[in-house]
Amino acid sequence: MLDGTALTTWRTAADSALGAKFLARDDPQTLLVVGAGVMSPWLARAHRSVRPSLKRVLIWNRTPRRAVDVANSLTQNGIVAESVSDLDAAVVLADVITTCTRARQPLIKGELLKAGSHLDLVGGYTPQTREADDACLRRGQVFVDNHETASSVGDVTQPIAQGVIGEGNILADLYDLAGGVVAGRRSSNDITVFKNAGGAHLDLMTAELVLTRLGVLPS
Repeated sequence: MLDGTALTTWRTAADSALGAKFLARDDPQTLLVVGAGVMSPWLARAHRSVRPSLKRVLIWNRTPRRAVDVANSLTQNGIVAESVSDLDAAVVLADVITTCTRARQPLIKGELLKAGSHLDLVGGYTPQTREADDACLRRGQVFVDNHETASSVGDVTQPIAQGVIGEGNILADLYDLAGGVVAGRRSSNDITVFKNAGGAHLDLMTAELVLTRLGVLPS
């Protein structure tokens, strides 16, 4: 048996880190974590694992007390972290932004994204949930974890339905990026947007890999 919740947190954070590995600049300094739920510390650690230059972590949450708690927890583990109350101001500062909320109205304003930033959208998982506004999709080069699953979440379906972007604006998924079929970041000034839609099938695949590595399943 495996702990399904733990597996999901590890796998989800790792998927976002893989996206950042291909899409974030090589030298980002400031990471903004939007949302202070269970995933937030895992996302902070995962992004820092692929971009060790991320020396500063900002935490924003709708309930400020929770952001303070997560920042303190990260600080106790040797990560320079602080809670912030002004989301827009934090977006302007951030080189990498990772969001994990259940927002139904966009939180991230594309007009505030700085040149060269990377936006990782994790929280939205239904057609009604959405974390980034239209300007994020217009300004950014858009990538997804998987074309099939991402086609059913609001951060992708709503802009396409409204004509903000077309399906052709989704440049690649992780399979394309990892296989070298499509290049990731092409310029230091590009804004990249990655939708991590997830899915239970990924947890099953990860569980199989873990059990194989442990020798429980045959390789």
